[in-house]
Amino acid sequence: MPDPAAHAAAHPSAELLNVAHLLVESWNREDAQAFAALFTPAAEYVTTAGERLAGRYAISQLIGMRKPVIQIRVEGQPSCSAGRLSFAWVAVEPGKARSGRISCTCIPRASGWLIEALHNDLD
Repeated sequence: MPDPAAHAAAHPSAELLNVAHLLVESWNREDAQAFAALFTPAAEYVTTAGERLAGRYAISQLIGMRKPVIQIRVEGQPSCSAGRLSFAWVAVEPGKARSGRISCTCIPRASGWLIEALHNDLD
């Protein structure tokens, strides 16, 4: 039986691109549980304001604190290699001219890649 963590480590680009897609998709749906599930239990998330959130529970609360969330989309092609994922994002709602960059450190797990650390910076 193939090892999912070994597969994820052997094919990082496709798997990491999927993490970017799922991250944006769950954020836009305001699905705090699905959003937090993309992170390791002890992950760190640094918000655009520089606030540090530690652990899945704190990260899941981010969506609750930001209601309604600003809908975003990935801008351009994400960059990924060796457990690093980075992509630009832009707000898609009229009148919400915001954009930024998300940089993640990810690690392979049995369920695929999970985010260990995420930094969200405004442009």
